[in-house]
Amino acid sequence: MHPLLCHARPLVISLLLLAPGVAAANETAAAAPAAKAVVPEQLPPSIQPLKPADHSAAVNNKAMVERSRPVKKKVVHRPAVKHPPAAAGHEEHDELGKVRSLVQAMVAANQRYMKSKPAAYFERFASKQTPRATVVTCSDSRVQSNAFHSDAVNDLFVVRNIGNQLVTAEGSVEYGVRHLHTPLLMFIGHAVCGAIQAASGDFSNLERPIQKELLTINIPKGIAINDGVLLNVNNQVDAAIMKFGGEVESGKLAVVGAFYDFRNDYKQGRGKLIITNINGETDPARLAALAKAGNFFSAATGMAPLNASH
Repeated sequence: MHPLLCHARPLVISLLLLAPGVAAANETAAAAPAAKAVVPEQLPPSIQPLKPADHSAAVNNKAMVERSRPVKKKVVHRPAVKHPPAAAGHEEHDELGKVRSLVQAMVAANQRYMKSKPAAYFERFASKQTPRATVVTCSDSRVQSNAFHSDAVNDLFVVRNIGNQLVTAEGSVEYGVRHLHTPLLMFIGHAVCGAIQAASGDFSNLERPIQKELLTINIPKGIAINDGVLLNVNNQVDAAIMKFGGEVESGKLAVVGAFYDFRNDYKQGRGKLIITNINGETDPARLAALAKAGNFFSAATGMAPLNASH
């Protein structure tokens, strides 16, 4: 199988990005001069050191009496403490150290983040969220929104699960599309996905809950991992078009599939986000034309692009 083909349907990866108008709108808004300089809030740390409890008056009085008496100094010689060799619990202490270090790093990072943002930044979404896209990605720790969005806060309604699936997170996806009214629903697969590798093989030895989520990834056994990833993305787009057919047909929703290539398997650059499917369209020439025109609503309907609003 050609590395850019997906099972029953030819699929050639196209070196495309989402319409530049979206990023330009964000940059224009960010560049507008503020009427008045805003001083970042100075907030106390999230974790405060505990203070020792106050002693009662009786104890304090007794201590004062004891201190008034002369004290005889006595030198006590103690044998040197011998530290026992590392025991079985040594690994436990290592894990504790890792957790402690990570929590401290996260709290410190949060403090830096708080100081870097003025109050006005949080006031924009303090009472209501207004994302423009529902994005379904794999839970893989290598796939994070900062790889394809400069500031996803209040802009991406992100849903994460094993294999970036619709069916195992249907409620969350439906909330994003039909309650938050996001005009874009995006499924992002990625290089060397462990869920796809597991689903294409024998996973009967895994825990039942994991098996349950892998069973809904419909790819052939033994398929190459990246081919399986691309096929799975197409399957998710197809399932979403069936579920949200009314929104897609009316031009209120674009369903897009993409491949995040952090390993540079397709030689387009490490970390490249490659658009592979627009409303079921996978032909490279059609994808190129649609993306160039900024038309993400016509692939399945043939309609002119609409300015979806919410």
